[in-house]
Amino acid sequence: MTQIILVEDDSTAALLIKRYAETLLTDYQLTIFPNATQTLAWVKHNPADLFILDIQLPDYRGTELGKQLRALPDHRFTPILFATELAGEELSAYREIKCYDFLVKPFTEEQFQKAVTAALEMGKNLAKPPALLRIEQKQFVLEYELENVLYIESFGKQTVIHTITEGKRLEDTISGYSLTRLLELAPGHFLQCHKSYLINPQRISKIDKRERQLWLKDCDTPIPIGERYQRNLHREGK
Repeated sequence: MTQIILVEDDSTAALLIKRYAETLLTDYQLTIFPNATQTLAWVKHNPADLFILDIQLPDYRGTELGKQLRALPDHRFTPILFATELAGEELSAYREIKCYDFLVKPFTEEQFQKAVTAALEMGKNLAKPPALLRIEQKQFVLEYELENVLYIESFGKQTVIHTITEGKRLEDTISGYSLTRLLELAPGHFLQCHKSYLINPQRISKIDKRERQLWLKDCDTPIPIGERYQRNLHREGK
């Protein structure tokens, strides 16, 4: 299913785009947000195939939202269309954000369909290599697809990386890497929930705040939550 994110605070404009999308697409989901803040909170945990951003948003400009989306590893190449009455911002957006196109208000249904169809086609054709965690161990380089990492556990000078691939659980013990260093190597992908644990927040399935434990999808092992790290979960909206 094609996931389209529309960020538009004008309800009339949002309804118009919704009607245009219904005419153009069949197997799709259009999610509408009125501001940039809600959009960013949502996309950190959900996929998207296309962003349609109004430039004039109530909390901050759509061009700034575009920059923040590009800073997220999963959306470095996701197509972006800007809907705006200020065509003068086109050059800046093309250079800095690499947006696909502009919809200059008021735009027609034909213009909408042409821009959206081309943007979605471009998104499908872009080869997105999986985000990797690269670990050097003496003469070897270990690579892990970040989406397959369940959690990382620290034991003194050693660290265990727990992964799952095609339903098979694996554990690799590495040395010379602190949890802080691993967070730096994969910004935005891991969440520290305990002094000895990093988790993949995309895989959180259950949190027991009273017992200070959480569980991950495809993993039966309870992960402890340290008192000083509870705020990390709150920031992620968990």
